Amino acid sequence: MPVEAAKGTFSPEFVDAARAKFNNFHWQMGGDHALYYNAYMNEFMPTAVASPSQEYKALKRNIHKELDNLLVETNTKGEMTMRDYLADPQFRTQGFMLIHKGKVVYEAYPGMKPTDRHVWASSAKTTVGLIVAQLVDEGKVDTNKPIANYVPELSGTVWDKVSVLDLLNHTTGLDNEEKLESILDPDSPVVRFFASITGSTRHSTGEVETWLSVAKDTDALPGEKAGERFRYASINTMILTQMIENIEGETFTHVFEDRVWSKTTARQPMMFNLSPDGKAIALGLVLSTLEDKARFGTLFTPSWKAVATEQVVTSEVLDIIRSNGNAESHAGSTKQASSIGAFNEMSTTQSYQFDFIYDDGAIAKSGNLGQMIYIDPERDFVGVMFSTNPYHSGYGENKGPALMRSAARQLADK
Repeated sequence: MPVEAAKGTFSPEFVDAARAKFNNFHWQMGGDHALYYNAYMNEFMPTAVASPSQEYKALKRNIHKELDNLLVETNTKGEMTMRDYLADPQFRTQGFMLIHKGKVVYEAYPGMKPTDRHVWASSAKTTVGLIVAQLVDEGKVDTNKPIANYVPELSGTVWDKVSVLDLLNHTTGLDNEEKLESILDPDSPVVRFFASITGSTRHSTGEVETWLSVAKDTDALPGEKAGERFRYASINTMILTQMIENIEGETFTHVFEDRVWSKTTARQPMMFNLSPDGKAIALGLVLSTLEDKARFGTLFTPSWKAVATEQVVTSEVLDIIRSNGNAESHAGSTKQASSIGAFNEMSTTQSYQFDFIYDDGAIAKSGNLGQMIYIDPERDFVGVMFSTNPYHSGYGENKGPALMRSAARQLADK
C-alpha cells in the first residue's frame, strides 16, 4: 500500500491479520502491516507513558517555502527537489519536519496526520544516551568502569571486560553486530535478542528467552578488544537502560519523565513499549508525534526555551555527548558507510548512542525503516522524519538526512 493509506482507517479484518502475523521480523520487513505497527505499536505490546509538562506551548511557524526547491542527488532517480522527493511513493516518507531557531520552518505529512504517533525505531536510542550523559555530568557514572559495576547481573560474563563507554559507543568487541547477515540469520545473537524483547520464540529451540539470558550468552570476537571497532548492537542500549534503573531506583520511563519529558511543553506523552519483563525498550520501540520528536531534538539547541520550561541539555551534557567518540573505531565501520548513503557525506565518529557526528558539531541517529533525528546545535537546527521504507529491492534509499543537512546550511547562511 502507499504510505498515504496510513492517513485513513484500517478495516478490522486488516488489523486482525496484522495482529495474527505480528513479530519483530515481520514488522521490520516494512510491508503493509508495518504501516499499522508503526502507528499503533502500543496495541501490540505493553506500554508505559512519560507525561509532558502541564504547560503546553505550541511551536511557532516560520515556513520557508523556498526549501521546496532544495536539491538532493538520489541513487535511483537522480537529482530531485525536496518537495518531489518527499512526495515520491518510492521513498515512503510519512512525516518530515525542520526546525530553525525554535520555529518550524518546513513540514510535510505524506503518510500520516500531524496528530498521529509513530515508532522512532533506533533513533530512540538518543533518549538513553542523553540520560547517561546527565548521570555522567552529575558524577553518578564513571564511563571507564566495567558495565558489570553498574549491572551486576552481568558479572562473571564477557561483559566484565567491557566499559560503560564501550556500550555507549558500540565498541564492545563482542559478536552481536547488527548487519545484514546477522539480521537475516534467524538464530543469530541479534535476532535472538529482538525475539526476546518482543516475546517471540528462538528459531532453533522454540523457547522464549529473556534479553538478559541472551546477553549472558554473548561471545567475544577473536582477536578484537573492547574499544577498537564500532559494531552497532541494540542490546548495548538495553543494558544501559538497566544501568540507569539500577542507579536511579526507578523505571526508565519514570526517569525519562522526571529528567526530560516533564520539563518539555509537548502536546502528548512519550510512549515506551515494554519487554516481557517490563523493561522500557528505549532502544527503539518509542512512539510520539513528529512534532514532539522535533521538540526532543530542540532540547539540544540554543532555542530550548521554545520547547521546555527549564534547560534539559546543558552545554556540559552536550559536550559529553559530542566529545567522547573515537574516530579510529568509526573509520571503515558499517555505520560510517551508511552515513554516505543517508547524508551523501561521511561522518567522522559516533558517541553516546548517536551514530553520526560531524566535524561541525552536528549529531544524528538513524532508525530502521527510515527514521532519523538530526541535531545541529551550532546552526540552531533540528530535522526529524518518520517513514516505513523497507530494506529490500526497489526501496530502502533515504535521502531525507541529506536534505536536513543542506537545509541547515542554507538557513544558517541567511
